Formats: sequence, C-alpha cells, structure tokens
Amino acid sequence: MAGNAISSRAHSVQRLFAQGSLDWFDRSYAVDWAVVAGIWILSSVLNLTPVYERDFDLDDSLISNSYGHDQVSSTLNFNLALWLPIVITTACFGGTLMEIHHGIIAVCAGRGLARLITVMGKHAVGRLRPDFLARCKWDDVFKACTGKADVILSGRKSFPSGHSSTAFSGMTFLALWIAGQTAAWCFSVPKAPGSLRSSRMGNFLLTLLPLTWASFVAISRLQDHRHHKWDVIVGSLIGILSATICYLIFWPSPFSAKNFTEERFGKARMLYTLATEEGRSDVFHLTRMEEEEIDVV
Repeated sequence: MAGNAISSRAHSVQRLFAQGSLDWFDRSYAVDWAVVAGIWILSSVLNLTPVYERDFDLDDSLISNSYGHDQVSSTLNFNLALWLPIVITTACFGGTLMEIHHGIIAVCAGRGLARLITVMGKHAVGRLRPDFLARCKWDDVFKACTGKADVILSGRKSFPSGHSSTAFSGMTFLALWIAGQTAAWCFSVPKAPGSLRSSRMGNFLLTLLPLTWASFVAISRLQDHRHHKWDVIVGSLIGILSATICYLIFWPSPFSAKNFTEERFGKARMLYTLATEEGRSDVFHLTRMEEEEIDVV
C-alpha cells in the first residue's frame, strides 16, 4: 500500500516536470501577473488615503453597541482565505504546472480584486461601525473623541465588511474549484457507480464546507458588533463576484456539462493559443492570398 502511494506520487512529480510541461506558458501570463500585482499595490496605496469622516449623534442607537474582541481575527481570516485555496489546489491536484499556475493566479486575482473594491468603499463611504461610540470615548469637556486614534479610524470603516469580502473571495474560489474537479454542481454529468468519491451528496457537501466557513465569518461580524447587516451582505457579494469572475477567467464553468468530458474534466483553460483545429493548438492556416501566391509560383 505504502509502496503504491510513493510510486503514484513519484509518477505525478515526474509528469509535472516532464519535458514540455511549460509549453503552455506565454508571456501574456507575465502581463496577467503584473496586473494582479498592480491591483494589490493599488489597494495598499488606497488604504493609506484619508477616510471620509461622517458626523455622528451621541444618541444614535445604531452606533452605540459595546466594543469587544473579534471571534475571527483579521490575520486568521486573511491567511485562510489566501493560503488554504492555494495549498489545496497545489497539493491535491497532482496535475500539470498549468493547473497549479492557474489555481494560484486565480486565487490571488480574486482576493486582490475583492480587497481593492472593499478598501475603496470603506474610505469613500466612511460608515460608522455599530460600536463606534465605544471606540470614540466622547469627552463632553473637549467635545472630541478620546479613544485610541487607530481604533477610532477603524470605527469609520464599516462599509463594506472586509472580513466578509475576504472570506468569501477565498472560499468561493475553493468551492468553485472543488465543483470543477468533481462535477458536484453539474447534475447532468453521469457518475461511475461503486465509488465513495462518486457520491453526489458527498461531493456537494464538500463544496459547501468552504462556503459554510465564509458564512460563519460574515455572521460573526454581526455578533461582534463590527458591522451593520448591509455591510456584511455587500461585502459577501463583493467576495463572491470577485472570486467567480477570476475563477472563470482561468477555469471552465463548473455548471456546464461540456466541461466534464474525458478530455476536459478538471482541466484549466488554455488561454493563449493559436487557431485550433480538431483540438490541436499548433495548426497554422494559410490565407487566401498566401494560397494564390503559392499557386502562381
């Protein structure tokens, strides 16, 4: 048993780095990575810009909740949303370098896009968190907030929810990827009998696990009085849409039966190829002018 597992892993590694394993790569992918890096850099720059400062009422019940600790820390949420999909798509795939590359760039693109939109919203809207007054610690003598400056500043960044967009951007990608590897969301694809991995409900449940975690993160933001309900709803939608768009750029739809044929099952998109003929990507077509010139000669 152990010998077979080692042999299978060795075969996967050999296939992964076999001659021609980088034939798919095109310099356009370098541009793609530059765009993804630019999105992350731009979001970091925008995060340093001033936040719109709204006026507030000391009697406003919507911002008078208690200030406590997060059930899910920003660090944990960030790392799980970014690294868990990357580790799973890399370690569990055992495919080609193209599949591994597409998994990593799609995760980074989706996470970066969600972060950029979220940061833009937070700084432009400046909505006060439900626990803002507790952060503010208003002083009637000085007529000003006396709390910690960074805590007060964070209290002005309620909309949209960053935790929600972060969690759903990473976990939505992971759910889409699992569905693409198992046909869990394409019910018309036939399944081989007699295998636990062919279980319809088993595969469907597997795709729901990452979404369940993301939902827990989003709900915890309401329980912790960090966000209003629409902050969480919009943040979740930002994460879902960002991940879905970036997934579909590099991977075929997990809802379409034509993507689960023997040739395409679980495969990433070959984005940059020549005109194809019968599935080949190395066929060059002569134009009419070229054909006429050849006849004349």
